[in-house]
Amino acid sequence: MRSQAQSRCDTLVLRDGRRLAFTVAGPADGSPVLYCHGAIGTPLDATVDLQRIAHEAGVRYIAPSRPGIGGSDPQPGRTVLGFADDVSTLADALGLDRFSVAGVSAGGPYALALAHRLPDRVQRVALCSALAPFCPPHRTPGLQQRIRLPLAVLAAAPGVVRGVGDAVLPAVARHPGLVTRVVAAHAAPSERERLASAEERTAASHSFLDATCNGVGGLIDDFRTYAFGWGFDPGEVEPEVHLWHGAADPLVPVEHVLQLAAALPRCRVFIDPDEGHHFFRANLRQILAALVAAVQLEHGPQRYPG
Repeated sequence: MRSQAQSRCDTLVLRDGRRLAFTVAGPADGSPVLYCHGAIGTPLDATVDLQRIAHEAGVRYIAPSRPGIGGSDPQPGRTVLGFADDVSTLADALGLDRFSVAGVSAGGPYALALAHRLPDRVQRVALCSALAPFCPPHRTPGLQQRIRLPLAVLAAAPGVVRGVGDAVLPAVARHPGLVTRVVAAHAAPSERERLASAEERTAASHSFLDATCNGVGGLIDDFRTYAFGWGFDPGEVEPEVHLWHGAADPLVPVEHVLQLAAALPRCRVFIDPDEGHHFFRANLRQILAALVAAVQLEHGPQRYPG
């Protein structure tokens, strides 16, 4: 019988003195899944029903915040592959020999980086609404102009964006509904009713405010880190990758998943014609279940230290 579900927020001091913030949910002896969050972070309480779903799926869900985001210290000059070293240290501290990885949206490059840098430790990867590395996000073919233009400004003038962003953060904190209005404006029609719920509105605003607790600089650094090269070829990723994508995604067009599928040597593709960029929230249970089932099918049930 699995142990009672746990939830905690913690900080690990890395070898260079930086703090790495992370959160943990699910049973202590569950199958470990490292979660690579999207562009604005995702603390545990910003994912609706995560605790219940992680417990039911038997998943120990571990979500580190990347440098400069949430409670994690910034790391000037960081790289996509460099994040794998942080995660390796975290896995050692938690007593995890092997684990699976889930990456959502902007977390996709980092999830694949873990699989590339740590092929003996990463068992399976699930990517949802994930970016491909073949061009900067703001130059993606088919991307709507209203999305392309802000990203292009972010790429070209990060200092200006940081100044403006930090200036408006107090107003966003006073009026968190501004975040949900932006989220709803970039949602597929099939997602809007779900995202309009009180729980989802609270989750979206909390996620952004948690990620920017020390300013928007971390989000900007993160974008520029993955937008201008990953430092590895997806074709060299050894573990199997599950690709999940909504064909109606306006932020990461479906061409991204098709490019990744063509490049990855071992992958399975799942595309929903109606879902958009918030595919992961609606299909969390199915994605985690498929990830764990694939690992258990190959390696059999495993137990992990608490």
